[in-house]
Amino acid sequence: MNSHCPDCGSILAEGRDLSAYWLRILRCPKCVSGDFLEVADMRWIFPLLRLEPGVRQRIEEADSETMKLATQRIRQIDYKTVSIIDFEHTLLGCFDETRRYRVIYPDGSEK
Repeated sequence: MNSHCPDCGSILAEGRDLSAYWLRILRCPKCVSGDFLEVADMRWIFPLLRLEPGVRQRIEEADSETMKLATQRIRQIDYKTVSIIDFEHTLLGCFDETRRYRVIYPDGSEK
């Protein structure tokens, strides 16, 4: 399935095969800041998320254990929203459990 760059409309190129993690890493051939992550699960494919500088390179180089840990830290907020902050911090080597944010829903429940 082709995805298009939200900035220029070019067809995004897929990088390393991350299908085992339900992820796709995509790169725009034209844009400077054109690295994206597509997150999916059994029901949804979430909107493309722009990667912070350096994360794509870390994904390409990461061993399977690091990728597994980073993927476990992706947080689904609702059926349209997913957070990759902890995923990126794990890959960049700056994840800090004490600085992890909380998501509190209107009914008082947390994720």
